[in-house]
Amino acid sequence: MQDVYCVEEEDPMSGHSASFKAGVLAGAVLSVGLNVPAMAAGASPPDFASNPSVGWYAYSRQFIPPASGPGPVRPDPAHPLVSNDEFRVSGRQATFPMGDPNSAILQPWAKEVIRKRNERVLAGKPAYSMHASCYPVGVTQFLLLPMTIPMYIVQAPKEVVMILEDFADVRRIYLTDKHPANVKPSWYGDSIGHYEGDTLVVDTIGFNDKTFIDQFDTPHTTQLHLVERFHLIDGGRNLEVNVRVEDPGAFTTPWNAIQRYRGFEQTVSKANVASLAVLATPEEGPLMEAICAENPNSLGMGARPIPQTTAPDF
Repeated sequence: MQDVYCVEEEDPMSGHSASFKAGVLAGAVLSVGLNVPAMAAGASPPDFASNPSVGWYAYSRQFIPPASGPGPVRPDPAHPLVSNDEFRVSGRQATFPMGDPNSAILQPWAKEVIRKRNERVLAGKPAYSMHASCYPVGVTQFLLLPMTIPMYIVQAPKEVVMILEDFADVRRIYLTDKHPANVKPSWYGDSIGHYEGDTLVVDTIGFNDKTFIDQFDTPHTTQLHLVERFHLIDGGRNLEVNVRVEDPGAFTTPWNAIQRYRGFEQTVSKANVASLAVLATPEEGPLMEAICAENPNSLGMGARPIPQTTAPDF
């Protein structure tokens, strides 16, 4: 076991000061004290990780529509997705996902963004993700990504940290009462949270406009405002987040979406990792490093250029 370490730093993506204690188990697992203060007499917040080995895997890389009312952009019915999983079964050529450019929630310019992307894909050009070029993915795609590699949730008294094993992407949710007076736009915005009974409620503003809502490259503007409600379901075996999206610059109406995750404990389960095609936690244990490798060259074929630092940040 490695030494416990303490990190205290100013989060570059927010105006808040970031401070949390973490322990490393088996060289890979973050663990912090889960003694978040009770919200009221006799009440306790939900525990999203009963031990440091608990990771969460998404059921789908697409948002689930609500039972009623406006929902997320859906796949283009004219060009259904052929996933890698389907390729393995049927041998059909896998395709890049394409969204419905006629979705009623989209402003005209946003419809055109999706339409042009679909045209590029149909012309045989790849549609690489933000992570493929070492860029942060933003909050909504963060929720969609942990499909074959997990997301971990670390709860501390003053903040909740969400970690994607995919490129070690990190979100910070500050358990404070309000946003700073002047929020500087950033990739993940400014997230503040509080507990309501068994639910973590997160309010996020202050986004830049460099990320996308989903794998269809649905755009958004700096007016994007998200409210997420995380809660355990099915006796704690699964996690659900209900998302409220508002952005009058990109959408004709506020809309809602759902994402669900299944929990998995590699250390406790004693499962044969080699036999798990989807829950591919490596034998070394959870929270392995998966860093976007330094490379001065982009993937080409229309991919985003690799981020570069051309001036010191001090």
